[in-house]
Amino acid sequence: MSGMNEAHGGWFTPGQIVGFVGLLVLGAALGAGSYGVGHRLAGTGSGAVVAAASSAVTPDGSVLYAGNCAGCHGAKAEGAVGPALKVVGGWSAADFRHAVLDGTTPDGRTLGVVMPRFATTGLDGAPPTETQLDAIQAYVKTLQ
Repeated sequence: MSGMNEAHGGWFTPGQIVGFVGLLVLGAALGAGSYGVGHRLAGTGSGAVVAAASSAVTPDGSVLYAGNCAGCHGAKAEGAVGPALKVVGGWSAADFRHAVLDGTTPDGRTLGVVMPRFATTGLDGAPPTETQLDAIQAYVKTLQ
C-alpha cells in the first residue's frame, strides 16, 4: 500500500504548505486587528498622544474603566466574569489602589487569579498612576 505523500518524499504537498502559510497570515492579521481594536476601545492612540494626555490632562475614569475593567466587571460595574463593584464605593482611595495594584481587599482577602495585578501588568501598557486609579474609582462610584 502506498502513502499519499510518497510522490513528495514524505514531505508536505505544495497545497498543504500554501494552506499552512495562509493560516499563519490570517492569524497574524486577526491578532493585529484585535490589538488595534483593544487600543481604540481603551481610548488610547499613539504613544505620543497618550504621554501628552497623561501628563497634561486629568485621566478619564470612564475610558480607563472601559478599557481595563468593563470586560470582566460589566459596563455598569454590575458584574460579569468578575464580581459587581458596589463594595468599592465604600473603600478609601488607598484601599482601592491596593486592591487594583496588588489584588488584596481592605479586609485582607486575596482577589481571584483572573483579576490582573495592575502593579505588574500596567494600565494600557504603562504603570498606573495614582491619578488614573483615583479617576477609575471616582467613575465606579458614579455607577452605583
